[in-house]
Amino acid sequence: MTIYPVLLIFHNLTRWLVLAVGLWVTARLWLGWRTHQAWQAADRTGLRVFAWVISIQCVFGLGMYLLPNTFVNASLNALDLAVIMKNSVLRFFVLEHPLQMFIAIGISHWCNWYRKHIQPDTFRLKCGALIMTMVMLIF
Repeated sequence: MTIYPVLLIFHNLTRWLVLAVGLWVTARLWLGWRTHQAWQAADRTGLRVFAWVISIQCVFGLGMYLLPNTFVNASLNALDLAVIMKNSVLRFFVLEHPLQMFIAIGISHWCNWYRKHIQPDTFRLKCGALIMTMVMLIF
């Protein structure tokens, strides 16, 4: 058994974990903002856990992306970029999906850094809710 199927299973499982944690954190931040609650330690922890989980998923995805003799690697080695861009499935797996995920991961880590510099709590919750909503839409 090669490592690719193992990475694929873990990548798929962590996708559901990212989705569950992301929805929980987004809902928590929206609720806190709309009900004018104070920033809580669970809000900070939720953002950190989300950034951690989405980063772990990225490691599994990168493993699949960079392994030799995989769909993506074979496409990059055998086909011209113009051919890849014309085929929607190839374009998604070779270019669009990795780019979207790197953007989502970058924004989630930036949100963790940025929340430390925002006052008052209502504005912190508002920014967190809007940023997490954007990340979940990209994800």
